[in-house]
Amino acid sequence: MSEHIQAIYENGILRLLTPLDLPENSVVEINVRDITSSKEKELSNAEKIKAFDEWMNSLDPKTPVLTDEQISRESIYEEQILRQI
Repeated sequence: MSEHIQAIYENGILRLLTPLDLPENSVVEINVRDITSSKEKELSNAEKIKAFDEWMNSLDPKTPVLTDEQISRESIYEEQILRQI
């Protein structure tokens, strides 16, 4: 069983926000990722558009455009396709 759940860390204890469907004394593995700061830093749509525009404007306009052939699935995965034949 694999399940993604959220918990709150209070007084040295993780308090689950949803119950788990597990027998008592089950041993589990926990990977911890602090999502508090990522929610606080979430950008508005306007901020995302501004950041994207800034990134686009930072690109070198002399960069050559890739052809359809260069970005085709066959071109990118040529070795895997040949191995299947």
